[in-house]
Amino acid sequence: MMSMTPAQFDALAQLKGLHKGPTQECARLMLVDGLSQSAAAAAAGVTPQAASQALKSARRTLALARAALGLPSAE
Repeated sequence: MMSMTPAQFDALAQLKGLHKGPTQECARLMLVDGLSQSAAAAAAGVTPQAASQALKSARRTLALARAALGLPSAE
């Protein structure tokens, strides 16, 4: 699982256009705090499917940002 600092997450959230709310909190819990998808979903009050989608979307946005900057893939 990728991990990032709170500042990196804030930048990613702005790029993605995430609005403050349960989905953004769920993504933050996974990407910054290292919670599992199920734990983050429960803590943020979203479904496991929403947690999975938030993580996929964050990964896609990060990959596009890396590609735009000419950086190698994080994988």
